[in-house]
Amino acid sequence: MLKTISLFIVISAIVVIGCVYLKSNFLFDYLKDNLISLLLTLLAINTATLGLIASKIQDVISIHPNFNFSNTIEQMKRSLLEQVVLIILTVLTLVMQDSRIILFSHKTECSNLILTFVLIYSIDILYDTGNSVFVIIEELQELNRKEK
Repeated sequence: MLKTISLFIVISAIVVIGCVYLKSNFLFDYLKDNLISLLLTLLAINTATLGLIASKIQDVISIHPNFNFSNTIEQMKRSLLEQVVLIILTVLTLVMQDSRIILFSHKTECSNLILTFVLIYSIDILYDTGNSVFVIIEELQELNRKEK
């Protein structure tokens, strides 16, 4: 997890430096205006997807009661918690960015880096959740093949 977060920070830094070099505020203006709404939408999508996954896990457990999904369930909970933390981080960053009291060198760039990081991280969470649907489908297909 630390390795992934570090990678996302590096990617975010590259994006921020690239945008500064290109003198483009498009991404940062978009993130400032829309990131909280986007994160709430992604949280809703993730919650619905995790509900689907949970129902499929329940189906598998009813057929194969000795299967252990405790790790999967923990990862699902962690995913939701990560998204809530990202929303809180976004709110705090936007408040700091807009504050006339909190002043320091490169405040805008630091804020943009954090907002870009949050976007990248949330996309990764969405990808991971979506990918888990396919993993479950593949596992169910494998179970069906073994039963035949």
